[in-house]
Amino acid sequence: MNVNSSGFTLCDALLMIGLAGRTGELIVESGNNIGSLFFHEGRILLAFSPYTRAIGDLLVEQEVLTDSELLDVLKQQMTGPHTPVGSLLLKTGKVTFPIIETMVQEQIRRAIKDFSSWNPLDFNFITKNVQPFDTIHLPVYEFIPADIVNSTLVFVAGLANVVGRPVKTLAVEGKA
Repeated sequence: MNVNSSGFTLCDALLMIGLAGRTGELIVESGNNIGSLFFHEGRILLAFSPYTRAIGDLLVEQEVLTDSELLDVLKQQMTGPHTPVGSLLLKTGKVTFPIIETMVQEQIRRAIKDFSSWNPLDFNFITKNVQPFDTIHLPVYEFIPADIVNSTLVFVAGLANVVGRPVKTLAVEGKA
């Protein structure tokens, strides 16, 4: 899905990806800014903006970790197979799963807030095999205004009413 600023918003892209239950990466660009949102079955797993802080930095800022503890975990990450920092921190016992979940969700929210302020905005969705590392995610509907959610529900309900009708009936109704 390639979409540019010709009337589509980030909300529109999130809604389409969520409704379709897509899995892959949404690349978001504006000028020299570039970021990514990773989806699995329409749910947001990760988000990266050039202005959002890394999970480890957020944990140090909130004094959950020290700088040296974070550096130790980053060294482990560099020497082994790719494992998210949060997973490595869980293994060390330095943080709990609810803390990691809160930090990842905050990182997603901050990135989407950043993307929402970019103008003009270009999107490119790349279907790829994105697998969750854990149960952490955010639903796209969190970022879609209530009026758009309500309009979408009305639209989907209308589609549901049409599903059982024969094609010939639909063609006649479409001409009226």
